[in-house]
Amino acid sequence: MDAPAATPRRLTRSLRGSGTAYMIVGTFVAAVAAYLFQLVVGRSLGPTAFAPVTVLWTIQFLVFTTVFVPVEQLTIRRLSAREPAGATWRLFAAVIVSSVILATAFGAATRHRLLAGQWIYLGVLGILIAAYGGFALGRGVLAGRRRFREYGLSTLAESMLRLALAILVLALGAGAVGVAWTMVAGPFVVYLWRPFSTEIVGNEALASRGTAQALATYVGANAASQTIVAAGPLVVGALGASPAEISVFFETFLLFRAPLTLAYGLIARVLPPFTALAELGERSTLRRWAARLAALGAGAAAAAYVFGRLAGPAAVALLLGAEYRPSATVAGYAAAGVAIATVALFAQQLLIAQKATGVLAASWFAGLAASAAVVGLASGPAGARVGAGFLVGEAMAFGLIALSVAWVSRRA
Repeated sequence: MDAPAATPRRLTRSLRGSGTAYMIVGTFVAAVAAYLFQLVVGRSLGPTAFAPVTVLWTIQFLVFTTVFVPVEQLTIRRLSAREPAGATWRLFAAVIVSSVILATAFGAATRHRLLAGQWIYLGVLGILIAAYGGFALGRGVLAGRRRFREYGLSTLAESMLRLALAILVLALGAGAVGVAWTMVAGPFVVYLWRPFSTEIVGNEALASRGTAQALATYVGANAASQTIVAAGPLVVGALGASPAEISVFFETFLLFRAPLTLAYGLIARVLPPFTALAELGERSTLRRWAARLAALGAGAAAAAYVFGRLAGPAAVALLLGAEYRPSATVAGYAAAGVAIATVALFAQQLLIAQKATGVLAASWFAGLAASAAVVGLASGPAGARVGAGFLVGEAMAFGLIALSVAWVSRRA
């Protein structure tokens, strides 16, 4: 991003231009296509045959959001700040390879229980993780080079190609293994836009150990945040809830997490201008953005809580069936917590822009500790306790992130 576009007066205008519409539309279409993939494949295969596909999907999602999103974001941050690549590519390649090994080892250890005992799924899993590692790196380069239009198109094409191939495979009667292979094809679309054609130079000095530290702390932050967001059904079960109550909790939070899922495809748009502001020394502007996002998060959480209590149970029942209707309390907690989590995802880009991933990790681990404390100390139904813990954990982490932006920027 050039310097003039990064000045405070032009930041908002910059966020509206340069391919932002492609990113918004691409992210929305990708989310719809992902939902249709699960709907079409799930109904066609049935719950038993579909189970290994859901396992592959879940492993890929956890690795992508926990490990590969930091890889993508740090690539964007480095390119936006025009820092040399150095050994960064070797570091990220090692992270991707390690992710493939660990994911495949997990698949091998749980092959009979989760993957129908078929070795072929291990091959699919290894290629799937490697492919999405390249997808994250490619999108990171596209956004870091301000090629937001191509970023949005690659996001859209990845999900649409997977859906189209799955429909074709099902029509040909290839079954679950064939569907699993369609998941591998999607991430390769990023190479259509040749993201690496001018990126790997290979003659810069070695990267400092700061890149590895930033990646490690960012992965830690994402691990804590994903635990708050996604571990709820497991905790509800551990507290003694019935299978039906676990399903209601899972489906309710899955439905309400839609804005957060969409936000993952849009954070790449705000990191480059935030990074440019940090590099230009516009720390007061970053603090103002933190204050704005804090106010937005508080207002969105309050509105979402009211909506969740009043309309949430009926909305879930309408979309999923009356047997999945949650209590008003759980729906309110879910809606408010997701509202905070979505705004927090954008707010934390202010810390990443300032290379403060250690502070970011501390904020999320504090939120995780607060969430666990609420679950352990609260009384009442398991779903309400875990929902309250989710809301408190997100609020704690978000508040600390907003305060940390002010602290980090003043220190700088």
